[in-house]
Amino acid sequence: FCFFFFFFKQKTAYEMQRGLVGSEMCIRDRVSTQSTWDLSFCLDFMDKKRKLKATKPKKVVPVKKVVAHKEKKAKSKARKEYVYEKIEDITGEEKDRLYLFAVILDISSPYKVGDKYIASAKLMDKTVNPGLKTEFIKCSFFAKAKEELPQPTKVGSIVRIHRGWTRTYQKVQQLNVDVDIKSAWLLFDPTEGALPIAQTGRTFTWVEKDNVRLKEIRQFAKDYFAKNELTAISLKEAMDKQPKDFDPICLVVDVKKKDDKVRYMLVDDGKIVKLTVEQGRFPSVGPQDVVKMRAAYYVDEDKEFKTLKFEDYSNMLRLPKEYMTAKTFHNLLKGKKVSEEIKSLLEVYTPEVDKENVITKVLSSKAKSTTLKELLAEAAKGKTKHFKISANAIEVGPKDPKEWLWVYDTKTKELQKPEDVFGKGKSGVLPSGKEYIYKMQLYVKDKSVLTDSNMYIVFLCTIDGKGSEFIDIGLKREKPTEAHYKALKKIYLSMTRPWNTLDLIVEAVEVAGGQSVFFIVDTQLKIQLNPLLFIFAKKKKKKKKKKKKKKKK
Repeated sequence: FCFFFFFFKQKTAYEMQRGLVGSEMCIRDRVSTQSTWDLSFCLDFMDKKRKLKATKPKKVVPVKKVVAHKEKKAKSKARKEYVYEKIEDITGEEKDRLYLFAVILDISSPYKVGDKYIASAKLMDKTVNPGLKTEFIKCSFFAKAKEELPQPTKVGSIVRIHRGWTRTYQKVQQLNVDVDIKSAWLLFDPTEGALPIAQTGRTFTWVEKDNVRLKEIRQFAKDYFAKNELTAISLKEAMDKQPKDFDPICLVVDVKKKDDKVRYMLVDDGKIVKLTVEQGRFPSVGPQDVVKMRAAYYVDEDKEFKTLKFEDYSNMLRLPKEYMTAKTFHNLLKGKKVSEEIKSLLEVYTPEVDKENVITKVLSSKAKSTTLKELLAEAAKGKTKHFKISANAIEVGPKDPKEWLWVYDTKTKELQKPEDVFGKGKSGVLPSGKEYIYKMQLYVKDKSVLTDSNMYIVFLCTIDGKGSEFIDIGLKREKPTEAHYKALKKIYLSMTRPWNTLDLIVEAVEVAGGQSVFFIVDTQLKIQLNPLLFIFAKKKKKKKKKKKKKKKK
């Protein structure tokens, strides 16, 4: 082996000739053209490699495979355009993979049979409804989880079904929708909203034609219920016949909560009855609502009133005010179709505006809508005591939610802290004559006072049940735990978020000096999406697109 070492001495500026200056110096100091030779060698090598690749034989794809692939693509596109059928077309035959839009006439609460939950419904559309020969088609929804079944709150809710099938059981045809066997459904409000209120799965397919179909079936439901009354057995007739299960239509005149139960007072043309169910079963039903019941039966428990009972599959759906049946029942309050006996009962059980403990829709309709700027001036006129305002809570006082909770003695009318009643480290139940209440003050603002430096305060004190519906942390009569205080903290955070608004019904109370103080009688928190989330979502989408482009490159 031979090694050659070359030593180069770099010339300094002092060793260079006087005549070489500027660019000539750079030319003189340049490295030899050896690097150019190296580059040309690399290019030749790459060129040879390309030629070798070009000589390799290409894989030839058979024509049949290409055609099959194109057909598969065409089929997948065709599948997305579903063919929706009318109920009339699916009756009489056993069919599979059915797609349809329908109106819910009636539906049971989800009940368990074996390993699955079932909700049985009655569906109708333009071709099959109570005004025609065939009144409805029976439909059974199946799922392993209760939450995966449709649970509408109103008669006339719209349902979209995908991949259902019809079968005949005991000479009666039935439509089946099993969520666990690729079936799917979407549930829509009967009157408004382009988006579903409930659905199966995380995503669903939706095209422009579906908007037209939804609009058409909504219009049909609106016209049908506005012109036709729903037939149902009356409470008096059911009392005489004593059927095991009957489906009456009633007007709710009073709702009262006690412990874990909710008591509804119901009335129709002839009778007033009582219904007691578990708390939270029908949260959307309130006073002055007309309801259609499913599978109720009589029980002799109360001497004063007849009592209705519900099974696990029994249900109660509200009828919107625009429906003809609802209008007929609301005439009971106006005294057009009611006897003197029922009239007197209605006076007892219909909550009065000035003396009510639990707020009702009657109060909401009579409260005057106003802004914070005009609130004091309107209260000074003295025409009405109740006002409806929509505002944002800037702060809540006291800031610590633990200080909102008090124990109220109904006899002495004194307030105590829960720690003073129970003692430290001890558990127990509130003694009789005492109840939990919430006390706080909300610092609020709306659009009319954005530039105003004044602070507007409304008070919440849940003595006599005023505004108690707003704060529900599941605390009954036991000693409050950390879980209850955490729930209060969540309410505090949701109230003070700037994008959430509070719909308040406040009552003006005069104090010394002729001024008015406003107490919250009923509240509803409108939780909206954080506008910042949309910005972050857009940014994430942009990042994903950039990544995809980079991968393609």
